[in-house]
Amino acid sequence: MSVKSAILVANPLAVIGLSDNEVIAAKAYPKDLETRAETFSKVKRGELIGEVREVVLKLASSGFKRLLVSPPSLLPSLAREFEDLELGELDRPIDLEGIFVRSGLAGSIEEYRKEVKSVLDRLVEEELKEAVARRDMMIVHAVHVLEDLDKQINMVYTRCREWYGLHFPELADIVDDLEDYLMIVAEIGARRNFNEEKLGRIVGPKLAAQIMERARNSVGADLSPEDEERVKDVAREGLRLIQLRKEQERYIEELMSAEAPNLSAVAGPILGAKLISMAGGLEKLARLPASTIQVLGAEKALFRFFRTGRGAPKHGIIFQSPLIHGSPKHLRGKIARALAATIAIAAKIDYFTREDRGAELREKLEKRLQEIREKYKKPPVKKPAPKEKPKRPERPKKPMKRK
Repeated sequence: MSVKSAILVANPLAVIGLSDNEVIAAKAYPKDLETRAETFSKVKRGELIGEVREVVLKLASSGFKRLLVSPPSLLPSLAREFEDLELGELDRPIDLEGIFVRSGLAGSIEEYRKEVKSVLDRLVEEELKEAVARRDMMIVHAVHVLEDLDKQINMVYTRCREWYGLHFPELADIVDDLEDYLMIVAEIGARRNFNEEKLGRIVGPKLAAQIMERARNSVGADLSPEDEERVKDVAREGLRLIQLRKEQERYIEELMSAEAPNLSAVAGPILGAKLISMAGGLEKLARLPASTIQVLGAEKALFRFFRTGRGAPKHGIIFQSPLIHGSPKHLRGKIARALAATIAIAAKIDYFTREDRGAELREKLEKRLQEIREKYKKPPVKKPAPKEKPKRPERPKKPMKRK
């Protein structure tokens, strides 16, 4: 005996139960736009609203034992309340426009489309307001600006070093810090203006003495006052961008402290913000498994591994954490797994409960890392590659005899 099957659809206007394209049961939402939007929003989240429950009970009393459901977000709540029903996801298109018009739920196809659009537009407005209110999207854009500033600073510094290097090429070998280099060019300028007191205020007395010695014997060309002023302008622009970057970092740290304190405590505010940015928001990061978080930012290496089967990436952008890049190479993969797992938990707490449990998560992570360091003190011994068996020489083929 075959099981009677029906279709359950909850759309922006109503909940309907169908069998052979005939409406068995239907329950429309209230006509008010706000109520419709709120009701359908609950459906999308998987809540078992009264309209859905009423239609399901009607279908069950009519003898239907199997339901194909749309949207699939309703399946878990339906399974908990209606254990006797066999449930599945609706995987084929149906003509909802025609069904709504034939059943009298809509006056015409144009009216149906207009009302559905108005409900969906309202939902989008509410979702945008909610996203802005949480401010995690502010973090995404703030990180994009930070990355753009990094590119601009590097570009200005490179141009300034190449230009000023015509006058004093040896300075780049002594001063590694780009901010110190730009400050020397911006505040002092040409070699003829150098003295140890001015340099000492920027780089300290030890480096200042080295710079003075190299400046006296430099092979660089002289700078005219006009050229000096132009290259100083470039250096000042670089310093302005560096100051803007510092202010942007402070802004991101404040945002992370308010919106994602647990993630900030585990990964650090800047790395945590970059993870949110790469995932596309705190909600999306909270829904990612730890294995995906571990390789965020290493997509090229991951796809190459899928294609060739060699060189699986052990970490992506989380390598920027000092817990990973400051550890021995043979431990980095294990530490990356532990860190990614803790980040996944922290993001979920930040998004779903907003409790501040950063100290607890950090303590558990430190304990786990200590266990890893104690258990794997020495790198594993590499096994020698298996020797290839010598190929047997091919025997010459005997010519075929003609009969």
